[in-house]
Amino acid sequence: MNNKYNTIQYEYSSGRFYKARDHAERAIRIIENLVPPEHLLLASAKRVKALILEEIALDTPAGQDLSEARLLEESEALHRAALTLSTRAFGENNVQTAKHYGNLGRLYQSMQKFQDAETMHLKAIAIKEALLGSEDYEVGLSIGHLASLYNYHMNMHAAAETLYFRSISISLKLFGERYSGLEYDYRGLVHVFTSLKRHDRAEFYNRLLHHWHELREQSKAEQQPSIGDEQVPPLDELKAQFFSPTAD
Repeated sequence: MNNKYNTIQYEYSSGRFYKARDHAERAIRIIENLVPPEHLLLASAKRVKALILEEIALDTPAGQDLSEARLLEESEALHRAALTLSTRAFGENNVQTAKHYGNLGRLYQSMQKFQDAETMHLKAIAIKEALLGSEDYEVGLSIGHLASLYNYHMNMHAAAETLYFRSISISLKLFGERYSGLEYDYRGLVHVFTSLKRHDRAEFYNRLLHHWHELREQSKAEQQPSIGDEQVPPLDELKAQFFSPTAD
C-alpha cells in the first residue's frame, strides 16, 4: 500500500493527474476489500482522490464531457466522506478533522461557494488554535488560506491584510525570512494594497518579494558547491585509503 501511495504522489506532483486518479481509485478498491467500511485508511484515500479530481477539474477545458462542475461535486462528496470518517474516529476537536475542513474550504473556493469556504476555513482555524496555540505552523496555513479567500474572492481586503500579517509573523518566527510560504503572503499583500490604492505599501511588498527571491537564490547557491571548490585528497592518500592491505 505504501508503494501505491508513493506512485500516486509521484504522478500527482508530476502533473499526471489522470494517472494519479487511476492509482487513487485502485487504492480505494484495495482498501475497501481489506478493512471495514469506516476505516481511517479510506479517509486518507478519498481525500487524495478528491484533491486529484479538483486539479483535473480546474485543468479541464470548458465543454468536455468530464465537466468542471461534475468533477468538483465528486470531489466534494469524497471530502465530505473523509471528514465524516475523521470525525467518527477522532471527534470534532482534532487536527486531522481540522485539515479536512480546510480541504473543503479550498474546494468551495474553487466551486465559487465563498460563504461555505469561509465557514470551513474558520472551523479549521478555531480547532487548530484550540489544540496547537495561535502561532503553530498549521494555524498559519489555515490563516493564509482564509486571507486568500478574502483577498481574491470576497473583496474583504482589510480583513485579508490582518490575516496576511499574522501568517507572515508565524512563518518568520518558525522558519525565518527564506521560508517558501512567504511568497504567497507577500504577493497577497501586493494585491491587497493595489486594490486599496495604497500604492506605496504595494511597492514596499513588491520590494520585499524581490528581496525574498534574492534570499532564495542565495540559499540554492549555498547548497551547491562551485566547481573546483571540492576538496579532493592527493592520489597517494586515495591509494592508501582504498588499496592498503587490511590487518588481520
